[in-house]
Amino acid sequence: MTTAPDPAPAAAGAAPDTDVPPAAGGGVGGQVDVRSLARQRPGEAMWLLVTEIDGLAGEVFTASIVPGPQPRAFGGDVLLHLAPGTGPQAPAAICVAAWTVAAGVLIPVAAWDLPDDGGWPERIRATVAFAMSTMTELGEHVGLGELDPVDLDAAAGTAVPGLPWPLTANRQVAAAG
Repeated sequence: MTTAPDPAPAAAGAAPDTDVPPAAGGGVGGQVDVRSLARQRPGEAMWLLVTEIDGLAGEVFTASIVPGPQPRAFGGDVLLHLAPGTGPQAPAAICVAAWTVAAGVLIPVAAWDLPDDGGWPERIRATVAFAMSTMTELGEHVGLGELDPVDLDAAAGTAVPGLPWPLTANRQVAAAG
């Protein structure tokens, strides 16, 4: 899945004084092997756009850091939200949530509070692979709003599980025809 071009000037990358960690190869927002992030504890919450995943354990699992003070994604995108843990094991835990975007809506897929032992990417791999294949298949039949930006931080507070009504309405029309 790819993200549509972002017309806002801030979309080219985070400002040099932001807390966004550099991606592999030194660039902000560039491709990073998600497994390499498992060795770093996030100091604050961050969004990652999953760019490629191989369903086999230990294979390709890459993402791009979504930059900016107002991170945005587009229909069909699959994202990860990483944050320091908040539970009773907070000093040694990481909160990982998988999300997707469709028809201008941020949709929760799954969330985990996991030990920060470096193994979280493999624990979530199957769910992320499923979300990516589902969005690819769905995108072949209905418009996912690939050009409609969604403010991730704002939408995360109002997200509800399930597909948004425009997609379910299109599915019912297609089934009836």
